[in-house]
Amino acid sequence: DLVVTAGSKTVGLTAQGRTGAVVNCQEIVTGDFTRNAEFKVPQDQLTLALEARLRDDLLMIDSSALARELLGDSVFSNMILFGATWQRGLLPITHAAITKAITLNGAAVETNKRAFEIGRWIALYPQQAQEIIQPKVINLPKSLEEKIDFRAHHLRQYQSKRLATRYNKILNKIEDYELKEAVALAYHKLLSYKDEYEVARLHKMTSEQVKNQFQSVKRISFHLAPPLFSKIGSDGRPQKRKFGPKMMRGFKILARMKILRGTPLDIFGYSEERKIERNLIRQYEQDLKRALKLYSDATKPAIIELARLPLSIKGFGPVKMDNYRKAEAKRKALLSSLKENTLGLNQAAE
Repeated sequence: DLVVTAGSKTVGLTAQGRTGAVVNCQEIVTGDFTRNAEFKVPQDQLTLALEARLRDDLLMIDSSALARELLGDSVFSNMILFGATWQRGLLPITHAAITKAITLNGAAVETNKRAFEIGRWIALYPQQAQEIIQPKVINLPKSLEEKIDFRAHHLRQYQSKRLATRYNKILNKIEDYELKEAVALAYHKLLSYKDEYEVARLHKMTSEQVKNQFQSVKRISFHLAPPLFSKIGSDGRPQKRKFGPKMMRGFKILARMKILRGTPLDIFGYSEERKIERNLIRQYEQDLKRALKLYSDATKPAIIELARLPLSIKGFGPVKMDNYRKAEAKRKALLSSLKENTLGLNQAAE
């Protein structure tokens, strides 16, 4: 993949005119993202570094997307890379030997053979391969009203019609377009925090999605850290355990229990994280009510920044708690700024 290939250790072993490379250019999320929600793979920089080093001896293909599109499963992306590498003359192995090795391995023999041949074709016709995986046109919400309707619909699925009404009621009080857009995104995020019921609801869709996107999947496992049963590791994070396909039954039951969310019968609602999430909703509504009373051209930038603040509270567990503390410090500074700004304007008016 691009991150490993363009790394200093790997690039240091290459030389122009001596080294050739076939690289999967799909942006693959690394472990750093789980700890830093703002982390992004510098894809353009990594690509430029490889191109400068290898020039014409570099072939970049999105083998993961091609494997999903042509074979129904990204697991065959490496075999596609292997086929393209062989076709470019970078492997001193005969076609017959490779075919025999795939057969002897015995895993998805025919599909792996096909993946290898697809890789050979891609090496010869990379532009045609790229056309196959061009993004499909999706009608995403464009106008602000469409974005709001989209999120209100999600809140009905997430919890209830009442929650969607609560969402719209706040937004209907805001006239400024920029502020309304900021609240539409941030308030929705707060209202639809991803708790155990939501995780179960989303996993209910897993089986159907797997059938549509992959072939020959015999078993699905889940790596989870149940809040009531997980041990804390040496790094201070909950330790995940592996659960088999039977967990899907539990998800179906748990998803139906979303009606308990936020009630005294919500056993998950007593954790520190859930208490903070519910408190953030009330706090946001109160802050917004006060801020709207102070709205002016002078205070508008700070109010919009305050309205968008929940979008920075990303991640789960310890990561989310760390981002929450940073956001809380920023919130206090913004509220103080608004107070001082308003006080200054009042004194000037006097």
